[in-house]
Amino acid sequence: MESTRGLGFKIVVSCSSCKPTFIPSCPYIKTAYEINTRFFFVMRLLGIGLRGAMKFCGLMDLPPPVQQTTYDMIIDNIHSAASSIVQLVLKQAVKEEQQEITKQNSSDDIKKLTVSGDGTWRKRGFTSLYGVAVLIGQSTGKVVDFIVKSAYCAECNYWNKHANTEQYQEWKSNHEENCQANHVVSAGKMEVDAMKELFSRSVEKHGVMYINYVGDSDSKTYTGLVNAKPYGDEIAIIKKECVGHVQKRMGTRLRECKKKNPGIGGKNRLTAKFVDKLSIYYGLAIRRNSNSKDDMKKTIWATFYHYGSTDSKPEHHFCPEGPESWCKWQQAKAKGELRNFHHDYLALPKTVLDAIKPIYEDLSNDKLLERCVGGYTQNSNESFNQLIWQIAPKMMHSEAKIVNIAAFFATCTFNNGVTSLLEVMNVLGISVGSGAHLYAAQEDETRIAKAELQAQEQTKEGRIRRRQQNLEDMNIPSTVEDSYTWAWYR
Repeated sequence: MESTRGLGFKIVVSCSSCKPTFIPSCPYIKTAYEINTRFFFVMRLLGIGLRGAMKFCGLMDLPPPVQQTTYDMIIDNIHSAASSIVQLVLKQAVKEEQQEITKQNSSDDIKKLTVSGDGTWRKRGFTSLYGVAVLIGQSTGKVVDFIVKSAYCAECNYWNKHANTEQYQEWKSNHEENCQANHVVSAGKMEVDAMKELFSRSVEKHGVMYINYVGDSDSKTYTGLVNAKPYGDEIAIIKKECVGHVQKRMGTRLRECKKKNPGIGGKNRLTAKFVDKLSIYYGLAIRRNSNSKDDMKKTIWATFYHYGSTDSKPEHHFCPEGPESWCKWQQAKAKGELRNFHHDYLALPKTVLDAIKPIYEDLSNDKLLERCVGGYTQNSNESFNQLIWQIAPKMMHSEAKIVNIAAFFATCTFNNGVTSLLEVMNVLGISVGSGAHLYAAQEDETRIAKAELQAQEQTKEGRIRRRQQNLEDMNIPSTVEDSYTWAWYR
């Protein structure tokens, strides 16, 4: 062996009559062995940096990985290669979104998209140095654009301590274009600024406008977009609500009401289990009637009056009629058996109904339900956010470049599967053999099969039934304090 560098090495064949022959263990990528680039590419996908790689190599009795300077060079190469591929992936996603719009309704303008937006931070609260904002097309469920916001730059942090030197001025003149800090206000404003930037560059980058914006209950982002007017005064951005976040409002409001009115809690009243049940039914009322605001409102109030009904005073006028109704009273009515019908549950007392009725009135108002028409959700955004922090774990230190790489990898995988990562490897100069192709194909096939199964309506209904059954089977405490414990457990 003549020399080693990380996991790569070189052997020399010496002969007394000939010149020595040097044989590397693998090809070179610029000045680094291919195996080192491949190794850190995979380690980065697993959320492991240089320190983690050193631990892995040490305990596996392998040669120590490369030094910090070589590692930084490899990370720069990965960042550059992933950035070039992800731009192609985003452009493809926008084209697929437009094609899907044409299939669903040929009269719609394919240059006006409906997107769901969400922000995620590397740290809870308003002290996070890094945040990611992403827009996902509602028709395809694919990422159409994203941006990473950073309030920290390691180089700036170092050189600011030497601000009065000549070297500082020279460094500053060359650093501005490569500075990793692109956000100077509080972390709480990261999402607002990021969304404004994403919307303002949509026409230039993709030739489209994001007209319908699906967001959570945070009004700051939408207000910021309205005030920014990215498409001028004539084209307004319409806010759509995420059904999941609207459903959570019901649970939150009911728990707050129970806390302020201790007398409405307890057995046969507003228990923690019953709060959860009412929240689920509220969400189902919106999802199952996503095309009609009036049907949403009718079904929401059906739940309220259904659980306030007694044998002497049945109030099932909003419940769906017919023998196939979920309401047993309506089933008995359709079969002509009301004379022998008895409610199999204790109705909520009038004091409970009076306390929660204003909540139902507020969460069934026309303006709110109008924004819920379409049944939009941010579930795809939540899945994408989780994928980012799997690649750049929150419990480990990461600079802005690593968060960017995590967002690149997450976008490629989220939109096109593991196969798209092979394209990044090709750009890096890493040879992709049959083993990598086989793994990528199998992983994507498994992922698609699982997603199709979960998307089936009967599977969704099954998940809801199992969750409700679990609530009924478990001994859920009814005190205010324990209800918050249960919410945390969920």
